[in-house]
Amino acid sequence: MDVSIIVPFHNEEKHIEESVQTLLKLDYDKDLYEILMINNNSTDRSVEIVSAYPGVRLLDEKKPGDFAARNLGVAEARGRILAFTDSDTAPDPDWLQQIVQAMENPGTAVVVGSLRFSSESLGMALLCDYEAEKNRFIFTSDDPHIYYGYTCNMAVRRSVFEELGPFPEVYRNSDAVFVRKVVDRFSVNAVSYGEQMSVRRLEVASIWDYFMKAHVYGRDLNRYSLIAEARPLRTAERLAVFRRALRHYRYPVFTALYLILLLVTGVISYDSGKLRGLRF
Repeated sequence: MDVSIIVPFHNEEKHIEESVQTLLKLDYDKDLYEILMINNNSTDRSVEIVSAYPGVRLLDEKKPGDFAARNLGVAEARGRILAFTDSDTAPDPDWLQQIVQAMENPGTAVVVGSLRFSSESLGMALLCDYEAEKNRFIFTSDDPHIYYGYTCNMAVRRSVFEELGPFPEVYRNSDAVFVRKVVDRFSVNAVSYGEQMSVRRLEVASIWDYFMKAHVYGRDLNRYSLIAEARPLRTAERLAVFRRALRHYRYPVFTALYLILLLVTGVISYDSGKLRGLRF
């Protein structure tokens, strides 16, 4: 078995069927990958929906937390590569091909992929461009403190997970903590960015959704930053990412100004989340 796809879920009936159907249609030999979906105390129709697909192994984890569900999935998995995604996410058809190709480099322990949004409006496309440029900046940096991970699109060599796992009991951010453990153990070169390893985030359908996500990420920073010795990008680094995006995509002036407005609003949302997190 080449790859085990591990997907936790909790009350995701809105998107989970599209996610399952996408995973079952991946352009990869069906005998060489498996799909494990782990119910984490859902009370909606999510379990019923997943149960209708015999090509999926349905597991049940009562301990609350996506970290617990993913750890159960890993324990039951048979693949030499562990591919993680979410139940509100739809990978591209060649997703597994890109993962396996990235893992052909024996020095790669973790590969994180690119994220797109379910909307293709101008604003969402610009934010997608910026996020891609930001990841290029981070995952080619030699500063371990800005490295992070996201299990909506991440793959881990099984031997590495067995050495450094399981995912720690950190609400929502166990993936970021795990990636920092990998970097500390092996160096930043063990984590690569798979730009062609792409997924769509079905739950991010508007600019407002993006800002709300930024708020949540800011709030979560205070929960895991001390554990992982992580930090967000500094203002100078964000400006460097923005300048790279301008050079890469060659936006017209008004388009660039629109992106600035979106990014400033995103930073405000993120910082307000950080302030909120300090109160809890």
